[in-house]
Amino acid sequence: MKKITSMEYNSLVWFLIRAGYIGITISTIISISKRDSWISVLIALVLGFIPLAIFSYLRNYDENKNICELNEYLFGKFGKVLNIILAVGVAVVAQLAFHDIVHFINTQFLYRTSPVLIAAVFIVPIIYGVLKGINAISRTSLLLFYPVVIAVIFITASVFSGVELNNLKPIFTSTPSIFHGSLIVIAYNILPLFFLLIIPKSSLTNYSKKKSAIFYIIAILTLADAAFLTVGTFGIELSMLYEYPEFHLLKKVEIGNFVDRVESILSIEWLIALFILIMVGLYYVCKTCAHTFKFKEKTNKVFIVFACLMLVFINPFILVTNGSMNELFKIPMLYFMFFFFFIIPLIIWIACHLKHPHNK
Repeated sequence: MKKITSMEYNSLVWFLIRAGYIGITISTIISISKRDSWISVLIALVLGFIPLAIFSYLRNYDENKNICELNEYLFGKFGKVLNIILAVGVAVVAQLAFHDIVHFINTQFLYRTSPVLIAAVFIVPIIYGVLKGINAISRTSLLLFYPVVIAVIFITASVFSGVELNNLKPIFTSTPSIFHGSLIVIAYNILPLFFLLIIPKSSLTNYSKKKSAIFYIIAILTLADAAFLTVGTFGIELSMLYEYPEFHLLKKVEIGNFVDRVESILSIEWLIALFILIMVGLYYVCKTCAHTFKFKEKTNKVFIVFACLMLVFINPFILVTNGSMNELFKIPMLYFMFFFFFIIPLIIWIACHLKHPHNK
């Protein structure tokens, strides 16, 4: 594996944090925390350093081992079982992200087009990216990072003047709801950073925890900014009514009088984040299976194509409405995410301390 630069890695951090926000996090936290949604995101920023510290420790424990190799080192044969369990968890997240992107395109742009056809078209670049490996994914991520950051700044500057502070009052109306919203943000926007543990530290050039922390903070602040602008612009009632409130917010952006449907252009940055999350997730799954079952190169490529195509085959069976999707992400998937990507990593962290208490 070629070395991944610090900027390439941190661009992955940026996109994995932002990926689950459209269609999942923002709609859910608005329905839970309401006017305090942006406060929930800020609290999540602080609490999120707990899982980040665990992930950082696991990465630094042995710089030559990825999470699969570390599990086998710590738990022996059970480590292989644990790796498959984690791969299943990652696969579920990738599947839901794929459903999210297909549903978004189908409902907002191509509502007369079959979701199966949309899924079939979108799976092609995903297969190509996963086949090329994490180096190609990270380079693509960095290439897209700069225009996306410019788009985020432009959107914020364009929409900010339309914010009505009265729409954000009163604040702190329900403390339990605020913290529930924070857990939602941690689950869907911070815990997926666990996927990056499939990359051993030795494969990173000039890796810096401080740089990654800066990217983490800025990315979470952009999520708080999106919640603030959405509720501040539309008010809580209208924000709860929209299926994709952050997409409708983009309709407030204007680029002169010569560009129509500017929201269609600007929403691409959310789609890019979802694509990156899906590709990193599938890379994690395929890398885990190739390591566990000792796939040869040709077999591994066939498995990658098969794993990617499974997203298309399974997607039609995810028959949930917008309302039931929100309920799914409020409680059941919340437990799922914390079990797979917080509790299990915490157990691995404890095992590391028991094996070598002073290892850092």
